[in-house]
This record gives sequence, structure tokens and C-alpha cells, in this order.
Amino acid sequence: MIRHEIPPAAPEQELSRYLRRAWPLLPGHVLKDLMKRRDVRVNGARSGKGTAVRGGDVLEIYGDARWFEPDVEVLFDDGRLLAAVKPQGLPSLPDRDGVGADTMEARLKRLHPSARLCHRLDAATGGAMLAALDDETEALALRAFKNRELVKNYRAVLCGEPLAGERTLTAQLFKDAKRGVVRVSERSSPGSQEIVTRVRPLCALPNDLWEAELEPVTGRTHQLRAHMAFIGRPILGDDKYGDREINKRLGFDGRLCLWCERIAIPEGGALGAYAGREFCAAAPEWVKQ
Repeated sequence: MIRHEIPPAAPEQELSRYLRRAWPLLPGHVLKDLMKRRDVRVNGARSGKGTAVRGGDVLEIYGDARWFEPDVEVLFDDGRLLAAVKPQGLPSLPDRDGVGADTMEARLKRLHPSARLCHRLDAATGGAMLAALDDETEALALRAFKNRELVKNYRAVLCGEPLAGERTLTAQLFKDAKRGVVRVSERSSPGSQEIVTRVRPLCALPNDLWEAELEPVTGRTHQLRAHMAFIGRPILGDDKYGDREINKRLGFDGRLCLWCERIAIPEGGALGAYAGREFCAAAPEWVKQ
């Protein structure tokens, strides 16, 4: 049995909708069975489809724990620094209402209660992530990310004509916090920040697609997605900045083809004790396809 208290700020909503928000990777058939069998108690009462819940309610879920407390794929763990693989579709942290029973942070805290993420990946993006297990390591890791000392390599499938060779692209990015998006421009404007992205073409694919390795030299919100769309090579499956028509036609609507494949720690930085180490996450199924 899984006991869960709904965060105080969560608005009133239907039970099944809340469960989808709190456990975004919960399979549809599992959720359907929970509702059909009324295997969720809300404040002690058996509940199912149509039940409303709100902040402060206590849920008792009588389901298989593997769906609600999944295992973590660990790449490295020495008791100070932790590297693990975040699945695509899993948020890094809870949302603005505090909803997020299943997040990358929550999964890591089940392994180490002291774990705290050193950086984030968009929910739609998966791959290697780093977490610190003590205050000293956290401070060093945050400094390393701030000073751009780590090398992060992403695998992506892009739409449109491939670039002729490896490029280092620069632009300006402005974050629109109200709309939850970013805008990219060639010119700077008040509030904009420079973005630098390295693009290395790997191979051509059918349907006017191509595979590339992307390296965000700067680490801005949605940088890779917005930058690739800005140069006319959107990432396949990106419904926010990309080409929805292509995504739908190829069966990748809502399936972002972006994966953090490698994080490397070079010599001479804040994380010098780990110099030379690299943490690699095996490519997902869409790469094999």
C-alpha cells in the first residue's frame, strides 16, 4: 500500500487526473484498473472514477509498488556524487503546485534521503543526470555547472536539411516566464542571454531527418529545442518549438527525440576530484528505430 498526502497548494481535481499528474509515467491500464476496482482510498473511503480530491487529502493506493516507486538506473555512486538515468516523460522536480510524487528527485531520495539535483532536464528529455549527496559536493557541482566546466553531449534527431559540418552556433535567448516558453533571436534585447550550441551531424535518416550530437556550451532553459527550431532544424517530436505536422505524420507527436547521452568532467574544475570521469546513458529506443 502506498500512502500519499496531496500537497496543500494542489487545487481540487478529479482523482484520476491527480494520479496522472503525480505519477506521469503510470501506465494507462494500471490507472484504469485502480479506478475500476476502487483501489484508492481518499481519507479512508474507497474511491474511484468521479471522485474529487484536493490539497491535504490523504490517499491510500492499493497497487503494485513497482509502478509507484520505480527503481533507478544508477551510473555512479560513491556516497558523495550520484549519476543516474532520468526516463523521458519524468519531471525533474514537482510542478508549481507542488504535485510530483514521482520525479527524478523523488526517485533519488528513495536511494539517498540527502540527494539533491545539481541540474535539471526537461520532463520530455531523458538521459544522464548528476546529484549531490552532501553539502560540499553540491556546492562544487553547482559551481562547475555555473562556470560551464562540464561537457554535456545530447543525441537528437533533427528535421530538415543537414548542416554541412560541425558548427558552433550563437544567438540570443529571451525567457517568457508567463507563457513558459523562450524566444531566440540574432539580436540582443533587454533581458536576453547569449546561447552557444555546438552541432555535429552524425548521419542522414529517411524522411528528411538526420541524427546529430548537440552540445549546449551555455545551459539555458529549452536552449537546444529553441535553438534548433530557430535555425530551421527542429527536433523531431518537439510540439512546443518544432513542426507538429511532421511529428504527427511520422508518429512522434509528444515523443521528443532528445537525450542526454554523456556528461564528462574535465581537468582543473570545481569537481577536480572526479576529473576524467564520464557518465553515459544508453540510447533510448527511438535512436535504435
